[in-house]
Amino acid sequence: MRLSRNVIVGLAGLLLALAASLPAAAAEDDRYVFERSLFLLAERALNRGDMTAYRAARSTLTGYPLTPYLDYRELARNLGRAEPDAVRDFVREHDDTPLAARLRSSYLTHLAREEQWEDYLEFVAATGAKPSLSVEQDCYRRQALLKAGDRDAALEDMESIWLHGQSRPSACDPVLAAWRDADGLTGELAWERFELAVKAGQTGLARYLRRYLADADRRWAERWLDLASRPARVVEVDFQADDHRSAEALLERAFTRWVRQDLDAALEGWEASGDALGLSTEAAGRVQHALALRLALRYRPESLDFMARLEPEVFDTQLRQWQVRAALYERDWATVMDAIRAMDRDVRDEAAWQYWYARALEQTESLEAARRFYERAARERNFHGFLAADRLGQPYRIGHEPLVLDDGRRAAMREHAGMQRMRELVRLDRYAEARREWTHAIAGWDTPELESAARTFADWGWHDRAIFTAARARNWDDIELRFPLAFDDLIVTGAREQAIDPAWAMAIARQESAFLHDVRSGAGALGIMQVMPATGRSIASAAGVRVNSDWDILDPATNARLGTYYLRRNLDRFGGHSLLSTAAYNAGAHRVRSWLPEDRAMDPDIWAELIPFSETRDYIRRVFAYRILYAVRLGQEPPSLSTLLYPVTPQDRLAASRERHLAALPGDAGITLSRAFCDAPGYTDNAC
Repeated sequence: MRLSRNVIVGLAGLLLALAASLPAAAAEDDRYVFERSLFLLAERALNRGDMTAYRAARSTLTGYPLTPYLDYRELARNLGRAEPDAVRDFVREHDDTPLAARLRSSYLTHLAREEQWEDYLEFVAATGAKPSLSVEQDCYRRQALLKAGDRDAALEDMESIWLHGQSRPSACDPVLAAWRDADGLTGELAWERFELAVKAGQTGLARYLRRYLADADRRWAERWLDLASRPARVVEVDFQADDHRSAEALLERAFTRWVRQDLDAALEGWEASGDALGLSTEAAGRVQHALALRLALRYRPESLDFMARLEPEVFDTQLRQWQVRAALYERDWATVMDAIRAMDRDVRDEAAWQYWYARALEQTESLEAARRFYERAARERNFHGFLAADRLGQPYRIGHEPLVLDDGRRAAMREHAGMQRMRELVRLDRYAEARREWTHAIAGWDTPELESAARTFADWGWHDRAIFTAARARNWDDIELRFPLAFDDLIVTGAREQAIDPAWAMAIARQESAFLHDVRSGAGALGIMQVMPATGRSIASAAGVRVNSDWDILDPATNARLGTYYLRRNLDRFGGHSLLSTAAYNAGAHRVRSWLPEDRAMDPDIWAELIPFSETRDYIRRVFAYRILYAVRLGQEPPSLSTLLYPVTPQDRLAASRERHLAALPGDAGITLSRAFCDAPGYTDNAC
């Protein structure tokens, strides 16, 4: 049914009169309840092209936070008919919103496609858009300058467009051609871009660029391309590092690529021919770094000896850390300590390396010798801090400190125009647009403003933004703010149904999505527990839910049941080891099986450190730290990590390893295994 203008105006008057009659407390809680309804009416009228009804509704919405969204859509729906002055005025007036940049970009694209070059230049100048132009838009600007006869301005700083390892937008082609015609492209610039293309893996572009190279460089270009495709031929070359300005970079790159393709052959080739290539000390060090890192990543038995022969300058933080891991794999505690002592001070003072230094001291000397290093680590509220506290038999440092906020600043933040737009968008479940507003707003906020906003977001129940805003403010100690009980009714219920620890399930959700419930990750995972679509469909029936589309998986209730079922399934697959199950949730069960030891038991802290994927190592650390914090938040007695982490064995011995570990726990340690989930109906864990 379409509403006439008179009906809409009458309806608006009635709604506004009702709003005025609301009690003060209700009006403050949701002051725009009626304007929101009018906004939706106006939006629907605009979408169906009923401009009379749209303008009638729009005229009643002056002062409503989302009115700029209507004006934006009215202009953007048909840029060909939009008045240039209206577009320019919108961009100027609403520069404090993300809408201004979106409309500016769309309008510039429209002008370029229509080849309205004079209008293009006028619009860029009038809106101050030049600093924020994309490469494509800047090339259109340069085209416009060429059309206007301003060749010098069009070709100014063309090197910044040219020098890139990827192909440039087609909008740049006419400008680059004009630049080359004006003799702007030198042989040196051609060679620089050729190298950039090869290093970026863009061999097609590199082959194309050969036409612009000087004759003397073309032979070297062929060598680059040959070694890019067949790096093993680096030991057969007939030149040395100082024969050409890029020969050393060519040789270094070929060797490091060979290391990734065939470590054994590259190691043999380096030891046989590396010295003959004439590489500088620095370049040779980078090749040695690549070899050492790959040996350590694969836990090759020769890795420690290889690293022991390297000069200290070859090491960076990454390689030192992998030297520690290689030493842990070999139980070479002396090298663990030596490698940690060789780290930069700010790195070795981190809880993780204080913990491992203490572990090495405890193994080689005594707990008493290790105590002060464990105590340093135990000051931190993280995985290694909690592990260190367990070694000392100390309680964990939770350290909850609620934000202390100025009432005046909080009130000012609630009245901030961007906050009001975000609030309305959240009320309308338009989270993507609300997040764009958030990104635009936080760039200009100081720490007190960020803290006030974080608390306000938490009050709204917009927990993912509360978490991210607190992190941007570098406030780590308000545990209730950073670890909200978001969707706890769904996640805890799912955990109890699957007889798993609710704190574990909450920790997984917090790490996976920070409770961002409406988006798909770059890898395709969905919802609060980041369930992959194929996984969700395959387990839906067993989890007791119906999945017909990805939208079903995004539903928080369905997502929580799928995620908790998947945790339970992984727990069963890995003999009740939540450490391995957590790793499998991130990296996949097949990878975790490949990381299990073949013939010996491994301490769980060592196994977790030796995971070859940095993402999964960090994931485990966070989830188990968060698990402790969520036990506190759920009112449970927080378990010690020593009750949750069992020795890791070959697959067929995992369950027995877990049972032996739990049986060996002293006293009532098993009782601390989260009383809340032990009491869950149907829970069958023997530790309870």
